[in-house]
Amino acid sequence: MRTAAGNTNQPTSAQRHADRRPWSALVGRRDGFLHRSGKFFTGTLLRTLAQGALFVLLAREMPISTYGVFVGVTALIALVSPFASAGAPSLIIQSYADSPSDWPRHLSRGLFLSTAFGSAATVLVAAAGLAIWGAGVGLVDLLCLAFADLVAWRLIEAVAASIQVRGRILLAAIVPALLHLARLAGAVALATEEGPITLHGWAMTSFLLSVAVGLPVILGGLRGADRDATSLQGSFDQARVGMLFAIGLSAQSVYNDVDKVMLSRLSTPESAAIYAAAYRVVDLAYTPARSMSAIAYPGFFEAGRDGPRETLRMARGLLPRFLAFGVPVSLLLVTFAWMMPLVFGSDFEAATPALQGLSALLVLKGLHYLAADALSGARLQGRRTFCQMGVGVLNVLLNLWLIPAYGWQGAIVSSLVCDALLAVLLWGCLVTAVRRDPAGKLATPRPMERL
Repeated sequence: MRTAAGNTNQPTSAQRHADRRPWSALVGRRDGFLHRSGKFFTGTLLRTLAQGALFVLLAREMPISTYGVFVGVTALIALVSPFASAGAPSLIIQSYADSPSDWPRHLSRGLFLSTAFGSAATVLVAAAGLAIWGAGVGLVDLLCLAFADLVAWRLIEAVAASIQVRGRILLAAIVPALLHLARLAGAVALATEEGPITLHGWAMTSFLLSVAVGLPVILGGLRGADRDATSLQGSFDQARVGMLFAIGLSAQSVYNDVDKVMLSRLSTPESAAIYAAAYRVVDLAYTPARSMSAIAYPGFFEAGRDGPRETLRMARGLLPRFLAFGVPVSLLLVTFAWMMPLVFGSDFEAATPALQGLSALLVLKGLHYLAADALSGARLQGRRTFCQMGVGVLNVLLNLWLIPAYGWQGAIVSSLVCDALLAVLLWGCLVTAVRRDPAGKLATPRPMERL
């Protein structure tokens, strides 16, 4: 609160505290948080259903051995994908919180970083894929699959982040769904042809559709921006901060996806396919919580201008809603896991106990994502990244031990242990940061913490 000129009455600490909490609407009862989450959920559900339908269709139309290799390739791409944008979506959200009027510059920098780093990541994945699978996967197929997710998809994500922070929540959720709907339509077209869907046929289809959808989305995202306002100056300086987000997301991808790569290599493609099917169902079930996280994420950066004390308060306000979702839905997955062979086919009989084992991830993910976003919003990304890196390394080590001996069962144990540990570490870091943070400071933009 600012006083008028000449007024000697200074605002109280409580008044200052209230005025710099625009994020508090996110956790209030009448604030429309659930309404906005519902809007975002509409688009996210559309996208997730398209992804799920595509996943099931490819599982049924590809030979299970081919599908197992495909799962390994896509998991490898997911491991590299956070670096493909150099943290551009999070950079856009953080920059907008500090300077809303410069949104065209924030977006243009994000698009530039996504193009530059995404192209490099595409080449890296192609080289790594040849080293892992050799002649089992063609170079053209690797390049096409990698480009679709590491360049086209990341550009669309940057546009969606820019749209979301400007308040157009429903559009921000629908834009990413367009690509997945197009891919689903392409897969349906391939399925109508004689014979099974091949990896090469799907790779080429995915590449062409990504280009066809990505270009209009980018042009639409830049609509209304003055050409002079879309400067790329300082993009690589921002990339230094963005890489903190990228490293954290990469570590997150490690404990989410490295088990699929390792299963396809250390166990069997069939084992990788069973585990991936169960994990995909868990991911689909997590969609409502993911929508709530997406709506809350910009608010954490707004609250974080005051430090970790405010982001912890915000996270604690949101925690009951995440638990009210995660606990009952995880129990529903356990109850209806018997339907897995009906959905994916008779080859996926073992996916029933796999889904029952992974169902607890719905609760664990909600716990650690809240704490992680609170740390990022408080400009303590370095601590979040450090915890995620440590858990990622532990996940790899556990998988090296458990997967050769127990297959997909070992991968489930590793996932549960690592997600639980990550939740404990992140909440511990947040509480510790609050205890060391002096209360009552005026809101000022804080620099991002480095590793």
